[in-house]
Amino acid sequence: MKLGNIIFIARFAALILILLLIDFEHLVLILRSINLDLLVLAVLLDLAGFLVWTWKWKFIANKLENVKFTTLFLGLMSGNCLNSNVLRARTFGGFGRAMFLKNITKDHEHGNWYATIVIDQTTNAFVFSIPVVFSLLFIIMFLKIPWWLSILLESIAIILFMLSVFAYMSKHRIKRTTIVRVFYSILKRIYDLTPLKFIRNRYTYQKFEELVIKGIIEFKKTYGVILRDKRIVMRDIGLSIIMFVFIYAKAYVIFRSVGYNITILSLIVSLTLTLWIISILLIPGGLGVKELIMIGIYSMVGVPVTTAAVVSLIDRAIYMFFVVVIAYAATVINRIFHIGERTG
Repeated sequence: MKLGNIIFIARFAALILILLLIDFEHLVLILRSINLDLLVLAVLLDLAGFLVWTWKWKFIANKLENVKFTTLFLGLMSGNCLNSNVLRARTFGGFGRAMFLKNITKDHEHGNWYATIVIDQTTNAFVFSIPVVFSLLFIIMFLKIPWWLSILLESIAIILFMLSVFAYMSKHRIKRTTIVRVFYSILKRIYDLTPLKFIRNRYTYQKFEELVIKGIIEFKKTYGVILRDKRIVMRDIGLSIIMFVFIYAKAYVIFRSVGYNITILSLIVSLTLTLWIISILLIPGGLGVKELIMIGIYSMVGVPVTTAAVVSLIDRAIYMFFVVVIAYAATVINRIFHIGERTG
């Protein structure tokens, strides 16, 4: 069975389960009492988050070249559209945004621009890791959760810790020749993968290897230059904090709009775990599985199932409005004005 069919079946099954969980009498009462002004505020908060994200990227990108804010916003939204709707784009996330910048500039390569995206993603992950660790510890110690879920979360925490230790030890104990040998072995296997036949038709392995090595060199050079600029890094971390504040504020406003007064602690724990689990799932956006995850986690902290379902669907609808409607509009604008297209 094709992967696309499996994903469709999973989404359909998730939608059926959501419908079975909903109390429709309660649903009608919630829908009748929704505060539209607060919903508009939630949309504006989401927009503010995307604008701050664009500023983050711009401060980093300016280290290489001054790119217009509006151009970066269009590139960011188009990239989010791909990441949300195309499985391969989500798996290799960021390459489309890097290619976009490469095509609108002349003096820098794909590897240079990809370094700006990795730094942007790294600071986001660093800031987000703090509430993730707090939330995992909180539900393990204070919430009554099924024993299997507790074991799963504890295992995840142990694995993350062991990976950190291994990364530190490997930096000091594994010989460079071993790393190089393993790298070239993996690179050859990647080149031989069946889905990458189009690359083999276009490049010989020697040319492919040369392009990859060149990209890594450019990436490493740019990544190091930006990372050594403490002013940029601290500013990027600060903007990342502001961006996540807008994300949490949007969720809180949505809860208030449906008449549910969720506590700040419950919001932080539930939304953090929701965003974390969704971020590690290699499933493109769409109605179904991710909404079911949100409902389950909100319910875990005491939110009524129907309320959780309404909040989850509103939250995802606002997000999808930006990464589909606005992103597609950004893509059309890019095409009309030939922004980010190859010039030669």
